[in-house]
Amino acid sequence: MIGHRNLREKIEAGEEKCAPHVWEGALKAAARVEKEYGIKDGENWPWDDFEWGMVNGKLSALRWVTGSAWDFLDT
Repeated sequence: MIGHRNLREKIEAGEEKCAPHVWEGALKAAARVEKEYGIKDGENWPWDDFEWGMVNGKLSALRWVTGSAWDFLDT
């Protein structure tokens, strides 16, 4: 969903392009997920810096446990 929001902003600003039938499917899927999780523009998005830090810290620990170098920050 995070990637979708960033791509959505770029497409709406005219910075990126996507095939119309693909984009239509992406918007339908996003609406379904937003409804399922109760995500509303301005309320639950975007996450604040603390929440992003928590997510990235957990992902970093998971990468380390699965064998990646600790300082490899490609999340």
